[in-house]
Amino acid sequence: MSEYIVKLGFYLRAYDSFVVEADSDAEAIEQAKATANTAMKFGACPEHIETSERRQGIIVFIDRITQDGRQAVIEDVPFTSEHVRTPIG
Repeated sequence: MSEYIVKLGFYLRAYDSFVVEADSDAEAIEQAKATANTAMKFGACPEHIETSERRQGIIVFIDRITQDGRQAVIEDVPFTSEHVRTPIG
């Protein structure tokens, strides 16, 4: 029997918050959009990551473990036709 390494990829919801100053609701919305655009490009860890629900899972790769190392078997394998929305724990 062979051994395989399976890498699963999925999305988690993450949240950040920030403060903007504006003279009107409309200006606050525009300021929020501009600041959000900048925040999305930032590489820092968000203030909260929701780990209770994994979304849009895919098997990233399956590698066979051999005496000579790892051998790629397949990549990007969908394992369900719908988004995976199973609570963890």
